Amino acid sequence: MLWLKTVGIVLVIGSSGLYGMVGARRIEKRVSQLKNIRLAMNFLEKEITCMHTPLSQALLRTAKFSVPPVSVLFRETSVHLHGKQGLTASEAWSQGLDRLRKESALSEDDLELLSSVAMQIGMSNVDEQKKFFTLIQEELRIQEEKSLAEVESGRKIWAYGGFILGTMVVLLLI
Repeated sequence: MLWLKTVGIVLVIGSSGLYGMVGARRIEKRVSQLKNIRLAMNFLEKEITCMHTPLSQALLRTAKFSVPPVSVLFRETSVHLHGKQGLTASEAWSQGLDRLRKESALSEDDLELLSSVAMQIGMSNVDEQKKFFTLIQEELRIQEEKSLAEVESGRKIWAYGGFILGTMVVLLLI
């Protein structure tokens, strides 16, 4: 009977600790995903403003340039635009953003910032697009810096907190 209690204790503490480690890893992923989105936006800006590539093709090239899950946003948007389903660029961007929401570690603030792109993308001349992309990249850089600061404190809280929570549950059950 003692071995059964020991196994239960190990499972409770181990699963809580693993949950905490997964939470800590999610915080770290957010930083890299924000950086990848910022780089992808820079690439998209160059495709639109310098190369004068049509929007659906520029989005597809950006999807090929970027890494998952960031590439999902650009690929989905491109597919919806290229498929000529009657969607505007704004609606197609929103569809891609919905898919990104499911697959990424981005916060709601990050997704809200990206949703602001929907109203501007492909809607103005090249100079205005360039200004907008510069602005959005700066906002993404700020979000990236904020998330980097959160990683320092949040990683320890999640990692240690998981094991501490598991230990507390075990102590309450004993």
